[in-house]
Amino acid sequence: MPDIRRYTGVVEATSAFLGAVIAGLLLMAPLDLAWADQGPLKLDLLILNMPRAAAAGAMFAVIAAALAVALGRRTAWIAAFGSAVILLADHVWSLNDALTESLVTVNYVDSIFGGILLGALAVAVFGRPIATPAFLIGALSSILIGDLTSLPTSSGSAGSLVEWAASGTPPLWMVALAVPALAAGAVIQRAEPKSEEADGGDLPIGPILSALFLVGSTAVSTEWLVKRSATPMEITLVAAGMVAVAALAALLLPGRDGAVVLTAVAVANSGSAIIAVPRPDWSAPLPLFAVVAGYYAGRKWGSPLIGLFGSAALGVFAAFTAGLGRADAIVPLLGIAAVGALLGYCFADAADSRSAVSTVVALAMLLVPCLVVALRGSSFARVAYSPRWYRDPTGVTSAVPGWVSVAISLGCVAGLALLYRLRPPGHLPKRPSTQFSASV
Repeated sequence: MPDIRRYTGVVEATSAFLGAVIAGLLLMAPLDLAWADQGPLKLDLLILNMPRAAAAGAMFAVIAAALAVALGRRTAWIAAFGSAVILLADHVWSLNDALTESLVTVNYVDSIFGGILLGALAVAVFGRPIATPAFLIGALSSILIGDLTSLPTSSGSAGSLVEWAASGTPPLWMVALAVPALAAGAVIQRAEPKSEEADGGDLPIGPILSALFLVGSTAVSTEWLVKRSATPMEITLVAAGMVAVAALAALLLPGRDGAVVLTAVAVANSGSAIIAVPRPDWSAPLPLFAVVAGYYAGRKWGSPLIGLFGSAALGVFAAFTAGLGRADAIVPLLGIAAVGALLGYCFADAADSRSAVSTVVALAMLLVPCLVVALRGSSFARVAYSPRWYRDPTGVTSAVPGWVSVAISLGCVAGLALLYRLRPPGHLPKRPSTQFSASV
């Protein structure tokens, strides 16, 4: 039996990592360089709709996780496998340019089923000592790689190995590899003793409302901000409103699970403020290594408060290096290493959260373009880093996004203090029965 359990853990961890990687890349880097041949109008419409598609994917991730908690772990595995099959079929279909009539439709399919895959898989591996870290590291590193993608060259082809590796949807072979891996993960659940199978419970409404407030307010406020020449007062009001919504969303989650949501809001903004491109080819695996290092540091010395102050420090770094990032490659390298380590550190506590859905709510905040992204796109009136969605190595830089991220991080510190005051350790309710066992 110990050998079987060890084998089960390895299969689950492999499935979790692959599934999380393709879901994160589909939600953060949905553009395929081959789509440039579809014509400027179709491509422009696609990029214009990307923030809404990301928001839809984030909400579907949370809803899928909530439903999976209510229906049970085995159902979560089946849902993750089914989503991967649909994504594979969508990618095979999209290989034929003649069949790809609407790039927006293809992107929405990828975002929605990528979100379902992410949410269901989070519940499927929740509490597993090997699979849970594999899922979190895969999700965080792929989200970070997608966020750091450099704008392709004007010729429509990637100008470097880094751009080629990070641009576009995940390779078809990776999606094809994830399908049998997730199928194996679903099948081996039958080998578990029934005593280790947790029964489904009630639908967790609190996390769904939390995500609805966060995702909805972020999507609406960022689109409103880029459609006008926002004054400092308007930016301040929007930032204060985002912090207030984040604090409310944190209180809607069980226990102190809201802490990881507050840190996710802070890191999403400070990470979006850094100068991340251009960077040398050899730095391609740096985000993954940084996330792994940060995760294991967080497991030993984790503290949401340290994570929030780290996010504020990252915002200060982004503000002071806004004019230096293009001149010296050390600035992007330091920035992406810091963001990766901070992400891993802040999400290390998610492995011990009371609810898998709370972790998905926090991940959802990394998927939706945040206030700082809107500020960086104000010059071309789009919620993006550039008119082509990705980060532009030659784009105009400003210290304003960095300072705004500092203010948001400090506001989240106040939200964390409120959460801790209202949820003291001695008064936390017992773990809900709708959560799963932590045994392998």
